[in-house]
Amino acid sequence: MRAPLMAAAAILGLTALAPPASAATQYQFTPSERNGVCYVEFPGPNLPGEDKPFSIEFSYRVRDGNLGVTIKVNGWDKAQKADPEKKIPMTLVMDTGTTAPSRSGGYESGFNDTAWAGWGPEPSAPVFALLQKAKTVSVKFDGMTLGPVDLQMKGLAYTSLNMCADEVRKRG
Repeated sequence: MRAPLMAAAAILGLTALAPPASAATQYQFTPSERNGVCYVEFPGPNLPGEDKPFSIEFSYRVRDGNLGVTIKVNGWDKAQKADPEKKIPMTLVMDTGTTAPSRSGGYESGFNDTAWAGWGPEPSAPVFALLQKAKTVSVKFDGMTLGPVDLQMKGLAYTSLNMCADEVRKRG
């Protein structure tokens, strides 16, 4: 029940940043929260050389500020065949020209096939701050460039995660 409320709050909180109604802009993002972790997911283009679309999910663990990124795909052979124990860091490339390499990452396969990355609690703060100015992001992972992914509005990923984190903190 909280996810729809958070989505409404996120949209309402972002109306000051939105273009005029005459611009008829539609936003496609999915905010959510589970167990003190805030998420926001955006649709992406197809994987390189494949007809499979992916989405990018940013996660923010409120208790310590740990930022994570997950590339989600349904039926990604490369992820299904990959060694889940192999460490493969990910680099975010923002449209602002900044990059942010992760300290960890790899593949997982389950309900979704994924590439994931984590920055760790302390190194996450500057990466999280980069999302304030980003409108698009690409991901460099395992020799591939995924994206760019349209985050639809400068700072939307940051604002969505930050608003969720504020709500989690209020609940204690």
